Amino acid sequence: MEKVKVFLPDVRISYPSLVEPRAGLQGGDPKYDATFLMAPDSGAAHNLTAAVQDIARRAFGNAADKILLTNSPVKKGDDRENPPAGYKGNLYLTARSKMRPDLRDSNPQIMITDPATIQDRFRGGYHVNAFVEVYSYEAKSATGAIIKRGIAAMLLGIQFKAYDKPFGGVSLSASDYPDESQSAAASSEFKPEPAPMAPSASAYAPGAAPANAYYGSAPQQGYGQPRYGSAPAAQAPQQGYGQPRYGSAPAAQAPQQGYEQAAPQGYEPAPDDLNGENVPF
Repeated sequence: MEKVKVFLPDVRISYPSLVEPRAGLQGGDPKYDATFLMAPDSGAAHNLTAAVQDIARRAFGNAADKILLTNSPVKKGDDRENPPAGYKGNLYLTARSKMRPDLRDSNPQIMITDPATIQDRFRGGYHVNAFVEVYSYEAKSATGAIIKRGIAAMLLGIQFKAYDKPFGGVSLSASDYPDESQSAAASSEFKPEPAPMAPSASAYAPGAAPANAYYGSAPQQGYGQPRYGSAPAAQAPQQGYGQPRYGSAPAAQAPQQGYEQAAPQGYEPAPDDLNGENVPF
């Protein structure tokens, strides 16, 4: 087998599969691959066609030209039925490898390995530099008879060079959309009200006490009376404030201003305001 390394400067990449290897249409091992487009008069096309012809002559001698008519890796985009974007008027080469190729950023000291950056730098339509290995091959039957000979290319490495309009990409701008400002303003009466903000979990966590309270602490000034206009909270009787002496009958009390509730009887325990029940969180 004859082979040679070839440098392809400033080509456009197409249909890259560089994050994960891609299975071939005819089976075989999955491979990383990419297609490179180049103008027929470009430096990349000159390097590639010269290498292919040299390897073919070294491997196949006088049969080289005949073999290259059908089994050359360099193809014309115009020969494809319904050529994809970027193929018309250009030559193209598809190179493959079982191993992930060496991937470099525009700064060649930076290797690219993470999938997100690979997809960002090597999108179809972008400009790259590429290294491929052009080699000859012979496919033989089980009996050893040669059934196919040709030239192929192995993918060695790719360097990001420059961004360009992606192949098949559709770009939109503000001018593509109609101005619907008046329609939006006219329909503002149907705009839903913003949802109320939920209390913070730290302030209303189940079982949590108020920040200025501790277990067994005394009521604040005003002895637990609600603020003006707020709903009252049930509380235990305070010692000395209408609580009957030990052994005496309980005395009826008038409801406190704003409470509108019956006076507590006997030693009925007060609700626990810190137990977290019916507290939103």
